[in-house]
Amino acid sequence: MRITCIGHSGFAIETQDATLIFDYYHDETQALTPILERAKRIFVFVSHGHQDHLNRDVILDWHKQYPVRQYIMANECRHKIRHAMKTNPLPATFIHHDEGYTCPELTVHAFDSTDTGVCFVISVNGYTIFHAGDFNCWHWKDNSTPQEVKKAVGDFRAILRKIAAYAPHIDVAMFPVDPGMGSDFAMGAREFVHATEVDLFIPMHMWGRDEQATQFELYRNSQHGDYRHLKPGQSITTK
Repeated sequence: MRITCIGHSGFAIETQDATLIFDYYHDETQALTPILERAKRIFVFVSHGHQDHLNRDVILDWHKQYPVRQYIMANECRHKIRHAMKTNPLPATFIHHDEGYTCPELTVHAFDSTDTGVCFVISVNGYTIFHAGDFNCWHWKDNSTPQEVKKAVGDFRAILRKIAAYAPHIDVAMFPVDPGMGSDFAMGAREFVHATEVDLFIPMHMWGRDEQATQFELYRNSQHGDYRHLKPGQSITTK
């Protein structure tokens, strides 16, 4: 399996049977073009409709040039692209949380998010892959009331329990680590890697504050897993 960071929360994962593209926003290094050109079956994932996760101007034409098998999008994206689909029909599936998608190459299960849209657990070629979208323990402890923090933490943990029960072992997880949240920005990542057994954890959604977000000692599970920071255009290969 080959994992390439495209930028922000965007990644490409190449396996034997499928190429998965997640939350394309921009591709400053042009890393994605050769991946699309050599792919045999492409699945395009969009976790929600925020503009830093859904670039309609780019992704909606991929199926005209590349072998896109399916666009798998959070249901909220439907209204974002409905006008484009009138003249440009897509092979698209829109899913709510607790719904799934299955085909010969892979199985997808969507979970709820603490922001909007969904997060994805994908099973493909014996791997379990997690892309969080904007699922995180979003609270700004330095500026929030205790009640707001309590609610944010409770909502996050309720969804995390469901994810951990469904996928207690995850081969690759892409998860937001956003220093803009303030002093407790690593809390969500810390709880995630202690609730599930993650072989490879890749932070994302860092808004250029990589040095802070990649202080892995703030959230590393010392008992298990590897932690890698991928800059846009960088790739790693796993077994």
